[in-house]
Amino acid sequence: MATVKFLLQSNSDSAPVYCRFTNGRALNIKVKTGLVCDAEKWSKTKGSPIPKNEATKKLKSQLENLSTVIGETFNSDNSRGISIDKFWLQNVIDNNFDRRPADDSEYLTSIAQHYIESLPFKVSDNGQKVGVTPATVGKYKNILKLILEFEQTHKKRYLVKDVDTKFRTAFIHYLTNEKKITSNTVGRYLKFIKTFVLDARKRGIEISPQIESFKGYTIKTPKVILTFDELEIIKQQQFTHDRLNTARDWLLIGCYTGQRVSDLLRMNKGMIQKIEGFKFIELTQVKTKKTVQIPIHDEVANILKRYNGNFPPIFTANQSSNSAQFNGYLKTICKQAGLTDLTEGYLRNDETKDYESGTFEKWRLITSHTCRRSFATNFYGLEQYPTPLLMNITAHSTEKQFLDYIGKKPIEYSLQLAKIWATEAVKKTEKTNSKSNLTVAI
Repeated sequence: MATVKFLLQSNSDSAPVYCRFTNGRALNIKVKTGLVCDAEKWSKTKGSPIPKNEATKKLKSQLENLSTVIGETFNSDNSRGISIDKFWLQNVIDNNFDRRPADDSEYLTSIAQHYIESLPFKVSDNGQKVGVTPATVGKYKNILKLILEFEQTHKKRYLVKDVDTKFRTAFIHYLTNEKKITSNTVGRYLKFIKTFVLDARKRGIEISPQIESFKGYTIKTPKVILTFDELEIIKQQQFTHDRLNTARDWLLIGCYTGQRVSDLLRMNKGMIQKIEGFKFIELTQVKTKKTVQIPIHDEVANILKRYNGNFPPIFTANQSSNSAQFNGYLKTICKQAGLTDLTEGYLRNDETKDYESGTFEKWRLITSHTCRRSFATNFYGLEQYPTPLLMNITAHSTEKQFLDYIGKKPIEYSLQLAKIWATEAVKKTEKTNSKSNLTVAI
């Protein structure tokens, strides 16, 4: 005799409801119904929800109706010789709830792949650029790889509509505890996933109503820079290894040009332009595709003179290896220059492979990006260097981005203006007093 029973296999507050269908000893199959119930509101003896509120009453009614449909469909299909198995049962349940099989395009990984394939044709917000950098494509490919690994771990392929707050919590846990990824990187990856989902919505694909609560995040971290005084110490330091002297020169150039390492280490003599009697380094940034003209500071000019007008040699032709070697030399340079003051920052633990916050000797925290941040921070706030001039070199799009980058609050920019006005007021008062003290000779 055919029998339909419902059961839970979890004690959670959203336990999946399973349907077990048997027909004597010949058939015993079980599948998920797609419904859930709080385990505390489920009667194991009756195999149904305890109708204490509207939700459980509705669920009880749904299951009773489903039981009837399964029984009637079985009698009809079995008499016609249709194969009765778990796929048949799942199909009956899905038809009962008017569910259709998911199209491949509705899965998160498919959406992500489609988005990545469209990146070469992506138009910037200002409509002035088409496509993105290879580095940006690489970042999106990496997050797709992580999603695939996450699905393998959970033995589930996620639909776009499955991307909700529960997914967010599980993904954060996976990236943090399994992949040992830093908090800020995890927060950035969440933003990427939300971008995939919102792109799916534009194409008419169903998404979770919880997507607005699916937020990425950025945790404020200590900003490590090299001050002008520290740069002077490094400049005066002579190293026994030629590569360290070369790295020292690149470090100084970086701190007076404000460019990312991807642009810094590809500077060459051909980029030097003369405009109205002044020399500039003109380059198009790899990341932003923005063209910047950087006035050549005296410190940079002096270094170029020592190389007969050229930039220092690079360490290797491979860009990635070049940057890695530069980073390694920087730590050696700063250590030998005596930059051992205890400084707050993030450092990778070689044993756990995690990035940990703490207080470390400063040389350990120096990276190639310190050059760019040092430029922006050192020159910010000086009256003769207005923020828009610095932004023109760093190519930050907004003042807020620039201030966040150097770790300043908007009030500090206002204080800078207040100090300028106060200085002007003093000068004006002195000028007025000077005039009143003048005597006219007769």
